[in-house]
This record gives sequence, structure tokens and C-alpha cells, in this order.
Amino acid sequence: MPTVLAYQSPIVERDTSGTEAEDALELSIVMPCLNEAETLALCIRKAQEFLRTSGIAGEVVIADNGSTDGSRQIANAMGARLVGVDAKGYGAALLGGIAAARGRYVIMGDADDSYDFLALMPFVTALRNGGELVMGNRFQGGIAPGAMPPLHRYLGNPVLSFLGRRLFNARIGDFHCGLRGFRRDAVLGLGLRSSGMEFASEMVVKAVMHRLDVRQVSTTLSQDGRSRPPHLRTWRDGWRHLRFLLTYAPRFLFVYPGLLAAAGGTAGVAVLATGGVELGGIELSATTMLFAAMAMLLGSQLIGFGILARLYGVASALWPTSMRVEQFRRHFSVERGCIVGGLLLLLGMAGSAGLLAQWGRAGFGPMEPVHLMRLAIPTMVASVIGLQTMFTSFLIGLIDTRSDR
Repeated sequence: MPTVLAYQSPIVERDTSGTEAEDALELSIVMPCLNEAETLALCIRKAQEFLRTSGIAGEVVIADNGSTDGSRQIANAMGARLVGVDAKGYGAALLGGIAAARGRYVIMGDADDSYDFLALMPFVTALRNGGELVMGNRFQGGIAPGAMPPLHRYLGNPVLSFLGRRLFNARIGDFHCGLRGFRRDAVLGLGLRSSGMEFASEMVVKAVMHRLDVRQVSTTLSQDGRSRPPHLRTWRDGWRHLRFLLTYAPRFLFVYPGLLAAAGGTAGVAVLATGGVELGGIELSATTMLFAAMAMLLGSQLIGFGILARLYGVASALWPTSMRVEQFRRHFSVERGCIVGGLLLLLGMAGSAGLLAQWGRAGFGPMEPVHLMRLAIPTMVASVIGLQTMFTSFLIGLIDTRSDR
């Protein structure tokens, strides 16, 4: 839990209210902070000015992540709420600040003066109109020269945002904008847990998966006012964002590639089991059949991984369930999985018996290798996939007890 280090009320009540009421705040403006002494005072001043001029009952919360440059003293002197967060990382600081916030709505933004805290009304309006997560879009609002490195502006952000839209059907133009508003209780209900920069992706992905009302408004990005390098590390944090997006999309990471590999491999084994095939002057025979079998085995393994990942995510509350998951749960049981796997294993054993019989007819001497492989490869594939299906079924029953009936 975050530790509140100091508090001086920055509450600004609506013009229609003549009393202070800490439990009636509409808005908390939360800024993560780690050694932001150069710009923190200006950001706090702008946020407080916005609350004053807009007549919103609100507060400014500084979620400090262990500053040693006087940022804490600045926050105290400016009348902001100072919340100390021991766990390190951008996401950890924001989680601590959001948990400590007292507003119905929260707007989060970096304390480096790259976002304009005087221009938050579009976020508030969208929230008041029913939005549960309101994302800023810097590409629509305008990015000042030098505000975003070219690698981020033209490659990193567009590619990751594109993947986010495709993987999760999210209509968000700027997945990683640090200025965003949300209904506090809705976001707390998402179970966010990322401590690093990938927290930005996690919030959007889980909001979409939980079917929150996600909207976006235009915002601007200015060059930050810091003289030191930013906390963001291009390749490390870019990879963490990509890893998160893929991890939370097991269909695209496992199932779809698995289905493609399994279908291609099955077609190859089925065709080549009866004899060689010539395509455009290229002869495909038993050796090609080996690679087709490899694709079948890889595909079946990836499909199993996808099922396990999806069920684990639901069972551990990483993401919500879905109609397809519930249909699978209704029809699957460990026993049924073992029956399917056992039938495949019996098919493989029958093939092995056929191979043994052929070898016996040859006096257990040398056998023609190509002819042998045309039966041995399907036999091996059926046996391996059968055993894999049985073991995977037991693992599903261990991970998701609702499926074990």
C-alpha cells in the first residue's frame, strides 16, 4: 500500500458549493514522479490552475517513486498530496497514486511538462458523458518539434499502436499516450499489475477486454523541460510493450500460427503418405514428409499452448472470460481429452504393428527406407499427438478446475 508522506489540501470546490468535502471530489490529477524537480512545480501549478478556473472539486496527487532531488519538498510546498510508492517503476508509481486518489475521476500525466495540464477539459467532458477510459491522441492533437524521438514517432508508437488495434480490436490511435483520464473505480476493477512502462498498454488492453467505454480526445505533446535523459528506454521498454501485447493475445501468439502449421503439415503428410509428388519440376517425397510432420507436431503444441494460456488467464483473473471459453468449458473434460488422445495413440500403435508385420515378412532384415518412412512418419505423429493430448488434458484440469467435471 502507498504511504502518504504529507498532505496539504489543494481542493478547489465548485462555485456552487461553499464547503469543503473530501469525500465529494470529482477529479484527481495524478502525476508519477522520480526526480522531476526541474518541471514539477510548473506542472502542479498548471493542474491547480485548471481546477480553479474550471470550478472542479479536485486534488493534485504526486506519486513519488523515491525522488532525491527535492521533488518531494516541491510537492509539499505547492500544496499537492504527496504519496510515497516504494515499489519501483512507472506502473508501480501510478498504481500507488491511483489507489490513494480520492476523486471519482482520475487524469494521469507525466510531470515533465510535456503535457498541458491547463487543457484537460476535453477529458473531463468525455468522462462526464459516460466515458470510462479517455485516451489522449498526440498524433491528432499535434507533436511539437523535438518532443518525440523520430524512432518513437515514426516506428515504435505507430507499430505498437497498430498491433494493439489488430490484436484487441481497439479503436485507439495512440496506445501509449501518457495523458489519459478514467473513472477510478472502473480502472481499479481491472486488476492492473504491471510495474513498468508496459502499464500504459495493460490499462488499454484490459479496458477493452472488460468492455469499458473507451474514448479518445486530441491532445498535444511538447518538448519536456528536463535537462536529464528520460526514464523511457527505447528498446527495453518497447520490447516490454510488445511482449505484453503478445502475451495477452494467445490466439495470435499460439492458436492461429498453430492452426496454420497443423493444417499445412497434415496436408503434406496425407498427400506424401501415398507417394511422391512433383510440383514445378521439384520432387517432394519422404524427406519433405518429415518436415510436414514436424509442422503438425509444432502446430498441435502451439494450439495446446493457446488453450492453456487462455484458460490460465481466465482462471487467474488476468482477463475476463468469453463465450468461446465458456463453450469449451461446457464440452471439455479431462476424460474426453484422454479419450481423444487415446484413440490417436491406438491409431499410432496400429501403425507400429503394421510396420512390425512388414518387417517380419521381410525376415527382420533390411527394409526399403522410403517405403518405411511413409508409414512410420504418420505412425509417429499420431502417437506423439495422442500422448500430448492426454497430458495436456490433465494440465487443463489442473489449471482450470471448472473444466474438470
